[in-house]
Amino acid sequence: MTLSLGFVKIILKALASPERTEFIRACKNPEEAQKQILDKILSNSLHPMPDVPVEYNFYERRKDLTRENVQFYETTSGSTGNKKEIPYTKSFLKTFEDMFLIWANDIIIHSGVKFKSARFFMSISPRIGETNKDDRKYLSPIVTMLLSPFLASNPNDHHAKTGDEFLFKVAKDLVKRPDLEIISIWSPTYLLSLLKFMRNNEAALGIQNKNWKEIWPELKLISAWTHAQATSQASKLKELFPGVLIQSKGLLLTEGAVTLPITEAGGCVPLLHLAYFEFLDQKGNLLKIHELKISETYLLIMSQLNGFLRYNTHDQVRVTGYFHKTPLLEFIGRDGQYSDLAGEKLSEAALRGLNISDNFLIVPDDTGELPRYHIFHDSSEIDWEHELRTNYHYNLAREINQLSSPVVRPVKDIHHLYQKFFLEQGMVLGDIKEKVLLNDISLARKFLAWIDKELQSSH
Repeated sequence: MTLSLGFVKIILKALASPERTEFIRACKNPEEAQKQILDKILSNSLHPMPDVPVEYNFYERRKDLTRENVQFYETTSGSTGNKKEIPYTKSFLKTFEDMFLIWANDIIIHSGVKFKSARFFMSISPRIGETNKDDRKYLSPIVTMLLSPFLASNPNDHHAKTGDEFLFKVAKDLVKRPDLEIISIWSPTYLLSLLKFMRNNEAALGIQNKNWKEIWPELKLISAWTHAQATSQASKLKELFPGVLIQSKGLLLTEGAVTLPITEAGGCVPLLHLAYFEFLDQKGNLLKIHELKISETYLLIMSQLNGFLRYNTHDQVRVTGYFHKTPLLEFIGRDGQYSDLAGEKLSEAALRGLNISDNFLIVPDDTGELPRYHIFHDSSEIDWEHELRTNYHYNLAREINQLSSPVVRPVKDIHHLYQKFFLEQGMVLGDIKEKVLLNDISLARKFLAWIDKELQSSH
């Protein structure tokens, strides 16, 4: 089926304009918009709003949450590595499509970028040895039909037994598309690992002596995470693709759509007509969206049409400005004790659950070509790669080369050095909490630089 970009613009405008109009109207009166969506959510729910924010286990054994039938359950992994089954109803599923339509309408019609072909590559989430997780499943048949002729790579063709096989199939499709204009991914490491794989297989792909501009001369936009722990990797994309707009992704969870980037806003705007949002401040006060203050950081609590009410996302957001009367929200990280460089979600609790003594420390490193972990331990007999790969998401990130292999560094009494580092940072001994995972990325960078000097001076 052949569709012209002009025709798709007309259809996209027809589909997206009502949603964009409602979205802009909501941004001009966020308090009223939130009242309306809350009424809709509660009238659809079979349960009352919890008095306080709740965790996934509050809903885990409740099968009937809303008046709608569940279309399917989407599996995701929590920060401890435990799987969550998120129910998707018809109205909840539509919020994802509405978000996509507003975003697509914004970049194609309102961004000022002059697209010629609109050929794009959309994130494909591989399940090695299983069925590929196609991100188009969140879209209706008509929108999927409109998008399909413009796809640079078809997810249906990417069933793979290994990570390298998957990457080769995607790379082979992309090098055939010099008209590629848009890349939409989640983690920047996804694209960086693909690019590294392509360089390592230049002969097989027929791209010897070609730079990225020569391979994709029409590339105009890369949409990816750019904040929190993705900052360093996003900067590498900017270096590799000068002149290409690197657009920050909004905050999208399996549990619900939260924000999306809007060109006119210059930041990420909450989808306040599709979900109800509350925010915990540092004093424990639960605030509404119109009560937020510029530059302040909050813990995001949300209620969605799938029946998850007052759900604690554990995501921290900062107010960076306003679009009309609605705060712009920037994702700055998680409040839990875990590290997530490329979607691997290593947690303090899960690492302590390994059959290993606690005399080790794992430190994330985002300074190399690909992120990785440094493991400080007093034993050289442990197969750390095997132990970490028992985490599903870590294993997947390693399979498709989004993470480099860990660096194991034998060190005696690592926790003595850990304490020494924090004492030199000005902390008192009683405030230093023993951990096996240094999940704060800024502290991790300082610690790695410090321990290199410390170990050199001790020899």
